[in-house]
Amino acid sequence: MTAQANTISESIYHVMLMVSPPKASRGQIEKIRVLGTYTSIGKAKDAAHRGLFDSGYEREWFSTFETKPEALEELAASEGVGLAVYAVASDGTKFRLRISTSPNDLALKTDNEDGRVAIPLYYVVQTNVPYCSHERKPTHDTHIEGVFKSYKEAGMDERDCEFGENVVVHAIGSNEENYFLSVVTGQELESVRLAEASLKI
Repeated sequence: MTAQANTISESIYHVMLMVSPPKASRGQIEKIRVLGTYTSIGKAKDAAHRGLFDSGYEREWFSTFETKPEALEELAASEGVGLAVYAVASDGTKFRLRISTSPNDLALKTDNEDGRVAIPLYYVVQTNVPYCSHERKPTHDTHIEGVFKSYKEAGMDERDCEFGENVVVHAIGSNEENYFLSVVTGQELESVRLAEASLKI
C-alpha cells in the first residue's frame, strides 16, 4: 500500500482522449473517452503520455505527435486547455489527450502505484461546440462536470436526444453555441478501463 492511499487529495485529475475524424462535419462522430481518474497531477500526466500506446496505437501511425509544453500551450486556443498530447494520424484524424481537474467530492483515494482510482466511476461530461455560419470550428471545450459512483447519482434520466450515444442533454445558448451533456461509465477496452461518449458534431 502506498502512502498516497492514506491521504485524500483535494482534487482529482481525469485523463480524457478525444478523437476527431478528418474534416469533421455535421453528423460525424467525435469520440470522448475517459481513460482514468488519478489522485495526483503527476500520475495523470504520466498516464496521458502513455494513453495512446496503452490503447493499442503505435508512434509510427502519427504524422504529428506533440508533447512539449510550449507547443501544447500554443495549441490550447484551438484544441482546449489541459492538453498533454496532440497527435494527428496520416489520414488526418486528430487525437487529443487532456487532463480535466475537478474537486474530490467523493473523497476518492487509491493504493495503486500508478495513482489511478480503481473503482468504477460515472462521469458527467460537458462539451461546448461553437456555431459559425461559414465554417465548422473544432470542439473547443470539453470537461468533466461531475464524478459519481452510480448512474443514478449522476442525476440524469436516460433518454435519446438524437445527438449520439450517451448524450442526455443538448442545449443551444444565446450565442448559438451548442452544449452537450453526456453520462459515461468505465468499460474494459484492451487492457485499459475506458469511459466513452460519442456525440454528433
